Amino acid sequence: MARTAHDTRDKLITIGQRLFAEQGVFRVPLRLVVDQAGQKNTSALHYHFGGREGLLNAILERHNHSIEAERATMLGDIRAAGRTADIPAVVRSVVLPFARKLETGEGREFLRIVAQLSDMFDYWDEGAPKTPEQAYAAFVMLAAAVPDLSPEMRHERVTTFLMLVADALALRARQIDQGRQLQVSAQAFIANLIDMSVGALQAPSLST
Repeated sequence: MARTAHDTRDKLITIGQRLFAEQGVFRVPLRLVVDQAGQKNTSALHYHFGGREGLLNAILERHNHSIEAERATMLGDIRAAGRTADIPAVVRSVVLPFARKLETGEGREFLRIVAQLSDMFDYWDEGAPKTPEQAYAAFVMLAAAVPDLSPEMRHERVTTFLMLVADALALRARQIDQGRQLQVSAQAFIANLIDMSVGALQAPSLST
């Protein structure tokens, strides 16, 4: 059966995701992605994605759809209950949809890729396309709920929170993929990550 353009695109995303996770988003030669996807046409990747950034965006979009859908439901419940200033509730809406990605190999590859994009986290308040719609809504809620800080420091708190979550999930993903003995259960890991995130966001400013 002849391979369709959709099949080729999907294969390139799958191989690109694995290589980006294992070797680094900005270190993998695009030619290696093409070769391992079984493409004889060396321009196939550029045809479908335009280049590295386009392939990366396609990988992120593959996973963000389910994450955004779950987060939209959680944020809807938070708004309906009048709890938009409830930092623990909003933190859960950020962490839980991401943490579900630990359950599959492809999801863990995604988490390992996201952690490599930490330079972009500081742009969370610019909205789409850099920040998905539901993620942006949750981050805005968190920034507004952080007490007794300047707007600049509220921004910094959210950025640091994102780095904490991304790095912790990526480390857990690597540990699972490497077959390492895990110190705590998945449930305890996620609960602790939420607790630490809430504590970091709510911490009083000790600067004078």
